[in-house]
Amino acid sequence: MTTIKVPKVLRDRLHELAAEDGLTLAQEIESLIERNAPRREPRFGGYRSEKPLTAEEIDAKLASGFGR
Repeated sequence: MTTIKVPKVLRDRLHELAAEDGLTLAQEIESLIERNAPRREPRFGGYRSEKPLTAEEIDAKLASGFGR
């Protein structure tokens, strides 16, 4: 948990928004952040196949380095 100090006017507005949306203050802040600054997609790593893979196919892809 973290304490964030904001002016009382802003704190009151956040409480109003949370109440209007039926959320806790923390949920409202999280919602506002996600709406205005969504998480970025990773720049590297990962693998997406066109179809579900078997364990053997996954092992083969990992062994080949999948894109190195």
